[in-house]
Amino acid sequence: MDQVTELYAKVLTSLDIPPEDIEKADEIITLSSELSDALQSPVVLLSEKDIVIEKLFPSSLHSFFKVLCRNGESSKVREIFSSYRTQNRSAKGCILAVLEYVTPLTEEQKLRMTELVKRKTGYEQVELELVCNPEIMGGFILTAGDYRYDRSTKKTMTELKRNLIRPGASDNINRNKIAPHTMRATLEYVTPPTEEQKVRIIEFIRKKTGYKEVELNLRENKELIGGFVLHAGNLRYDRSAAREVAQMRRELMRR
Repeated sequence: MDQVTELYAKVLTSLDIPPEDIEKADEIITLSSELSDALQSPVVLLSEKDIVIEKLFPSSLHSFFKVLCRNGESSKVREIFSSYRTQNRSAKGCILAVLEYVTPLTEEQKLRMTELVKRKTGYEQVELELVCNPEIMGGFILTAGDYRYDRSTKKTMTELKRNLIRPGASDNINRNKIAPHTMRATLEYVTPPTEEQKVRIIEFIRKKTGYKEVELNLRENKELIGGFVLHAGNLRYDRSAAREVAQMRRELMRR
């Protein structure tokens, strides 16, 4: 963001405008590209823009929008609102934490995430923003300032792939072992794995157990919240979000 945007945001903060008015105005701008275009257009008279502003936006922001239009800065309004939120949080000793998820979390789980951010960042107040992101496949990613806690299924699958292609990853396994039987494995999941992911998991089991034949059984388990749990003989590979939440709870209880 440029200095002009930061300056406008600072002015907004000093005016003590109700935060709900800011959010309402931001929603109006977001939902109507035609309105945004009209406020930026040089061919629309300022008097006409004033009428639109007074009709659509909260009264506490009328002067603000009129000044933006007269200065030709209305295109920056959403950036200004974003900067306003950051400055407002900073003034209150609050930090923004973004939680990316696939399966919605319960209120208790969101509370634990908030407590974790407080402990890791030192902030007493946390604003938790929830973002649904199917691309992470399962689990979650928590970001707050410089702190990042990635327990997504996508990351786990990437690590699995690296383990499979890294030389020496299975040094403790007798590669010449001839197994007379098929290894039966069970994959518990929330989001069904793709065919490519199933192939990678089977290869992972082969390297870890020495069995050449692997029968992979799939079992849906919503209690995992996200991620997966893999069982194959004595091998148990737990990369579920439920496990991560349980670990966080233990950490919080040790405080």
